[in-house]
Amino acid sequence: MNFVKKLQMMFKRTGTDKTIYACAIFLACFGIVMIGDASVGMSASRGYNFATINLLKQCVFVAGGFFCMFLFARAYKTRRISETIMLSAYVICILMMLACLMWTINNSHAWIKVGPITIQPVEFMKLVMIIILSYIFGVLPDQVRISNRLSAEKRKKLVRRKFVLCVAFPALLVFFAFFICWKVQKDMGSGLILLVMSACLFFATPSQYYRPYKIIGLFLVFLAVLVFILFHEHFLKGHQMARIASWLNPLKDIYGSNYQIINGFVGYTNGGLIGRGFGNSIMKFGYIPEAQNDFISSIIVEELGLVGFAAFFIPYSIIIYRLFRYAFCMKESRDKLTLIGIASYFFVHLMVNVGGVSGLIPMTGVPLLLISAGGTSTLMALTCIGVAQALIAKYNREKKQEAMRNHYDL
Repeated sequence: MNFVKKLQMMFKRTGTDKTIYACAIFLACFGIVMIGDASVGMSASRGYNFATINLLKQCVFVAGGFFCMFLFARAYKTRRISETIMLSAYVICILMMLACLMWTINNSHAWIKVGPITIQPVEFMKLVMIIILSYIFGVLPDQVRISNRLSAEKRKKLVRRKFVLCVAFPALLVFFAFFICWKVQKDMGSGLILLVMSACLFFATPSQYYRPYKIIGLFLVFLAVLVFILFHEHFLKGHQMARIASWLNPLKDIYGSNYQIINGFVGYTNGGLIGRGFGNSIMKFGYIPEAQNDFISSIIVEELGLVGFAAFFIPYSIIIYRLFRYAFCMKESRDKLTLIGIASYFFVHLMVNVGGVSGLIPMTGVPLLLISAGGTSTLMALTCIGVAQALIAKYNREKKQEAMRNHYDL
């Protein structure tokens, strides 16, 4: 059996959502084209083959991502992911994040450089965190049961143990990873995404055990936001303060610190309805440095207009909507939370990137998944799709079997 037939069998696997597959494949292919296009502007300073190299590199990353997507869609089983595997994966990710101290790229320690390839370990951590928190919030509260028949002393010990396992331990995992991102790697944007994703999982858990802690959590979130607003200058470094100042007053230093942001705005305003035409961007020629990375949406809108914006925003929205829809239909808490985590992963990246480039929020350096140049983010985004497809296929098969049983009972 040749490779094409095997690929067809994997794509036709019973129960998977073909619409999600189609949207993910379209976004990845659209990203390859736009990365090659956006990289043309840097060819004068980086070499005539810079765009070709970037395009070919992204093709390799996407091919690897497709392999992981179909592999995980076929092989991922929740019951195979033990506590030992989850904690080992977390420790490995932390060690990789600490290893990034050996390299400094763009004034941060967020990448491991192996020859021409750079690896961003925090992207692995995002999926690992989703899987760990889905297990803790969805499974552990029901495993640690406290019977009224026990003595008061034993009940007290179990209450304390349950709090440590279900509340304190996951909070420690999340905040330790955030601390590594913020203070060690100097990558606050990725750390904040980890926090937001973890908060989504916590507040989405259906377990009644967490109800009082959700109220406390809301109060702490409000308090943290208030403290940050009042005393943000004590938490942020100079370049982070400069980003906030640029966001508040983008016209202040248009030829200095705000140069990239202003030109990103210009790219958005130049596009109109149908854009200047594919390949006709002006901003990619030195006005937006490294346009193939975080600011690629500005190039898309400039060349393809509102139609181009819709070309990536609508498939993104379809993926996010369908993931949330399946999540709310599922009865098993662990699978439900995993899908919510993956949906929030795509949603937060989309909102933070587009919001930053368009000036709605401060720029944080977060990639537009599957569209921006980046091997690790592309690989993990497609892997997340594969994990989601495995859970969706399981749900659809169980639903079909239940319908057949009900039919035969009649």
